[in-house]
Amino acid sequence: MHLREQRNLNSTLLGACESCSSARSAAMASAAAGIQKSLDKINAQVAAGAFYEAQQMYKTVYHRCKARRQAEDAYTVLQAGAVTQLSNQQLTCGVELANMLVDAFVADSIKADAQHLGMVYAVLRALPDSLQLADPESTAELEELSRWVMAALKWAHKQGADDDARTIHEVFAGWIWRAYGWRQFSKAALHFSRGADAAAYASALAAVSSQAGSSGEEDLFITRAVLQTLACANAKNAQRQLQHAAAVLEACKAVQPVVAQQPLVRFCELLLQALQLRKQQLLALLRGSYGPSLQADPSFDAYLDTVEQVYFNVRPAGGSGGLLGSLLRGLMEGDEADDS
Repeated sequence: MHLREQRNLNSTLLGACESCSSARSAAMASAAAGIQKSLDKINAQVAAGAFYEAQQMYKTVYHRCKARRQAEDAYTVLQAGAVTQLSNQQLTCGVELANMLVDAFVADSIKADAQHLGMVYAVLRALPDSLQLADPESTAELEELSRWVMAALKWAHKQGADDDARTIHEVFAGWIWRAYGWRQFSKAALHFSRGADAAAYASALAAVSSQAGSSGEEDLFITRAVLQTLACANAKNAQRQLQHAAAVLEACKAVQPVVAQQPLVRFCELLLQALQLRKQQLLALLRGSYGPSLQADPSFDAYLDTVEQVYFNVRPAGGSGGLLGSLLRGLMEGDEADDS
């Protein structure tokens, strides 16, 4: 082929590629405009208080995008819908769309990258701090949200986003604490113990101990938090949980300096040292020496049995039944993928 002919061919091919690229860009712009137009129509329904109608429209637009293989647009619709419904106290509707979003991530094998994790964070941060519930004592909404969070965590862990999973835990813990206060603190604690924000956990512990506990029992709340954080560990994340437990204890002493000399707090300090040094005999000695103080809460011995199992591979004498089994189920509920 002559040089001139080659140049003409290259020029023709380049022009064709540019035309294809321009066509794709135009198609994407048109699709984006169409999605925005649909969302504007739905927002009008929301503004009119027609939340059920808006919900059906969100789902219709989502399925239309999926049918056209516009996956990212489909995810955008679900995120926008979940955020809008939750922001307007429509928890059931918001959680339905949030579940659809995570289900779509799982079904499409979507990586837990910044873009898609950002969608999960956006939904979490849209949760209203002040809940308008028909029954203030109802936990149905919290249980529904917890199931969605666990699904999001399972997806994140499976995709290797373990640090982001910790962020999901701590954001959800903070919301439970703000929305429900001491009444659902045990649920919040399950997530605080798996997070990384020791200061927020310590602050919540100080507040809840004054609201729900008797004066002088602050050390019980702190000890329970430290032991629970340790008992959440497994072979892979034991060191991380040990560091988090130590950070929680130090943060608690900073927030409530008066507790530093109390026997149970001193026990926690020595317990952490025993685990850091891998000294099982020291742990056994501590359990014997502080036995009377540990009897203040029946869960302490059960947690310590779990800690020994995780950090020293010592099986509890009574197996995993009774109180220990119940505590373990509570600690690990829905978080079977947390093996980071």
